[in-house]
Amino acid sequence: MNPSKMDLAPLDGYPEPYGTLLATLQDGSREWREELGDPDPKHIVWQATPNGHSIGALLLHIAEVETWWIEVVCLGREFDPEEEKLYMSEEIDQYGGSWPIPPEKPISYYFDLLDKVRARTLESVKSFEPGDTVRVRSNGDSATLRWILAHVVEHDSYHGGQAVLMHEIAKKFQA
Repeated sequence: MNPSKMDLAPLDGYPEPYGTLLATLQDGSREWREELGDPDPKHIVWQATPNGHSIGALLLHIAEVETWWIEVVCLGREFDPEEEKLYMSEEIDQYGGSWPIPPEKPISYYFDLLDKVRARTLESVKSFEPGDTVRVRSNGDSATLRWILAHVVEHDSYHGGQAVLMHEIAKKFQA
């Protein structure tokens, strides 16, 4: 048996640490998307508990958070009110455990939203200042651009994994 060599090359056109962090973001998203597959739209909106997680709400949350950190916090842009509605930003309260029922649409709808956000992220990071540049949030907390991009990577993988798990549970309880 021949052992395989796994590697992750930094994305071309980005200085470090951004090239490696973006390559990690892309690879992590690819992995959980493959694992998620093509769930039935009824599985996308299914919640194991009232106001609990669903695949669709998790994917909207991923899109919202990536947009907020990269465009609002890092680049100082305004959050588009139409996007906030699209992502159900006002309805989702992750810390309070309130996840509304998202639109019952095919997974392609959600992946398209995520792809648009990711394309903007990839373009936006090209204009980032050095990784140790600090941004201050409205609550007074501060973070470096390097940490923010690492956090977006972690957030995407964390909630992407939850979406995969939700699909496995939905298949068992939603025949």
